[in-house]
Amino acid sequence: MNYENPILRGMYPDPSVVRVGDTYYLATSTFEYYPGIALSKSTDLLNWEKIPSVATTLAQADLSQAKSNEGIFAVCLRYHAEHFYAITTNFAEFKTFFIKGTLTKTGIQWEENRTEIAVRGIDPDLYFEDERCYVQFTGYVDDKGNKAIQQVEISVETGAILQGPEILTFGSGGRDVEAPHILKKDDWYYLLMAEGGTGVGHMITMFRSRNLWGPYDAPANVNPLFTNRDRAEKPLQNIGHGDLFQDILGNWWLTCLGTRPATVGFTQITNIGRETLLYPVKWSGDWPQIYTGVPEQTVDMTDFPEHAKILTVAQTLTPFVDDFMEKNLQPEWITLRGSLQEKLQVTPSSLSLTGGTTTLSDTGTPSFLGVRQTEHEEDFRVILDRKQTKIRAGKLGVACLINNDHYATLLIEKVTEGYRLVRFQKVADLEVHEVLGTLADMPESMGITHHTAKKRFWAYGDGQEFGFDTAALHFSNEAIAALNTGDFQGMYVLGDALMSVKEVRRTQISCS
Repeated sequence: MNYENPILRGMYPDPSVVRVGDTYYLATSTFEYYPGIALSKSTDLLNWEKIPSVATTLAQADLSQAKSNEGIFAVCLRYHAEHFYAITTNFAEFKTFFIKGTLTKTGIQWEENRTEIAVRGIDPDLYFEDERCYVQFTGYVDDKGNKAIQQVEISVETGAILQGPEILTFGSGGRDVEAPHILKKDDWYYLLMAEGGTGVGHMITMFRSRNLWGPYDAPANVNPLFTNRDRAEKPLQNIGHGDLFQDILGNWWLTCLGTRPATVGFTQITNIGRETLLYPVKWSGDWPQIYTGVPEQTVDMTDFPEHAKILTVAQTLTPFVDDFMEKNLQPEWITLRGSLQEKLQVTPSSLSLTGGTTTLSDTGTPSFLGVRQTEHEEDFRVILDRKQTKIRAGKLGVACLINNDHYATLLIEKVTEGYRLVRFQKVADLEVHEVLGTLADMPESMGITHHTAKKRFWAYGDGQEFGFDTAALHFSNEAIAALNTGDFQGMYVLGDALMSVKEVRRTQISCS
C-alpha cells in the first residue's frame, strides 16, 4: 500500500505526536493565529480529526501584540502520569511555558493557567525520567546569533529551574540548530534536532549519549539523518523539525515538517506554508533509518509490512464544509491574535460576523474569520444570507493573507445604485484600490479560487460576476522573506456592517 504526504495539509508546522492508548495526538505551531496550539487526533495515523486548540485565554498565551510570524512557536506535546503537557514559547511575550491537560470523556480539559519556565530560548522539549522533568531548548550563546541546544531540570509543579542551563551540543555544523527532542532507547539518550535553517537547507540530525547531560555526538556518516536539501527536483522541500514516536505495535515513526512549493515558470513559490509529514522508521541498530532516507510525497509501504498493519483505514481527503448546524465553530476556524466572541454569532444554519475598526494591516484582532489554504488548486466559497446581511457605513467580503503587509480583499459597500464591489490589496508598501462594478442586489456568493500562479477573487449575483486576478507570488513565503506561516482565507468585515453566511466550502480543484 501507499499513502500521500502531507498528512496534515496547510499551515501545520513543527509537529509533535504523543500516543495515549490507541489514539495519537498531534500538536502544531500557530504563530499569530488564535486559538493557539492546533491539535488533531487519529487512530490510524493517516486520517486526522481537528480538535479544539490548547491556548484560548490571555492567561495561557497573550497574542494581542503578536506581529506577523510571531506568537506561538514550536510546540512539544507529551503525556506523563495521566496528564498532557503542551510546552511552547510565545514569541510575542518571549515566555516559555507549558499548559497541563487532562483527558476526559468529552475531550482534553486544559488548565486555565500556564506554568512558566525562565529560559531564554525557543523550541522547548519535555523529557520525564524517574519522576524528574527536564526541558531542552534552543538558546543563544552570544550576541552574534550563535545557538546551542541547552537543558535544564525543572520542578514540574512550579516550573522553577533546579539545574542548568547547560549546553548539550552546538549540532553537527548546520546553522540554526533547533527543535530538540530527547528519547531513551537501549540505555542511550538520543537527541533529535533540526539544523540548516527552516528553508531549503533544513535537515534532521541526531546525536546520542550515555548520560542525559551529555556529551552528545554521532559518527560522521550519521548526519544528516533526513533531508532534501540537495534534491531540488523533489516535490517536498524544507524537510526538518521532526519528532519520533512509537505506534501501538511498537513500530517507530517520524513526523516532521515540509513544504510543497509550486513551480511558476523558473521560480518556486510557497503559499500553503509548512505542513505535517509522516514516515515509517526502522530502528534495529544504533541509529534510526527513516523510510528510504529520501523524503518522498508518495510513501511506499511495501518494505514496512509491520508498520502497514497500523494503517487500517484508507487515507481520504474530504472537503471542508461548514453549514453552521452545530452550536460551536469547527476547530479549523481561526482568527488573528484574539477572540471574536463579541462580534461572532452562530445560530442553526447561519453565522453572523459584525465589523470593527481594526484592519488586516494592524497588530490587533480584525473581524476576520478564516481557514488555511490547503492546496495549490483550491476553491473557497462563501454563500451569503442576503436577507440578514446588512451594510450601513462599512464593508464586508472575503480576504486572503500571508501576513499584515501581504493580503488582498474583495469587499462590498452600499451605494445609491446598489452594492459596489471594491478591491483592496497590499503588497509591502504598495496599496491597490480599485472599483470593480456595481450590483443591484447583494451578491449570492463570494470566494477565492486559488491556482498555482494566481488567485481569483470573485463575487456572483444577479447572473453577473465581478472579480480580479492577482499573482500568487504576492502571498508567498518568498515575498515576505519568512517561512513561518502560510496563506489563510476567510470572511472579513469592516465598520458598521454585518455579514451573515449560510455555508462555507473549501474544495480541491481537480486538475485532470
